[in-house]
Amino acid sequence: MLRSINEESSFENNIKQAINAIKSNRCDLAYNYLIADMIENDHSAEVFNLLGIISEYKGDESMACKYYRAAYVFDPTYKPADKNLEKLTSFFYRFNEENIDYGDAMEKKDKKSNFLKHNGLHVGHLKNNEAGRKSAC
Repeated sequence: MLRSINEESSFENNIKQAINAIKSNRCDLAYNYLIADMIENDHSAEVFNLLGIISEYKGDESMACKYYRAAYVFDPTYKPADKNLEKLTSFFYRFNEENIDYGDAMEKKDKKSNFLKHNGLHVGHLKNNEAGRKSAC
């Protein structure tokens, strides 16, 4: 049991080291960390998301899309790969380091909260909690 805990911490440590290497523009070093992680777990969404980020940094959007899609196939609930793929395939795509989701930050809750308000005629209206007006949906 102790060995699997050490392996998991090694895997997570390699992910953190790869993220730091990508952020400091050392993609070759990050790639080496990710290859080491692929030996341990070749179906990791985190690894394929980071490989997509490296491809995006290198300007190979086609390969980045393939990596993001692979990450989505391995774990459809992994939001960073989904966000990166959505950003990359948008019509107005332009590479911007600030919009990349490495998967290292906690997911932010949606700022918009909607609720259903009923009027006296038993008709419900979807309202935005912040603005207090009807939703366009």
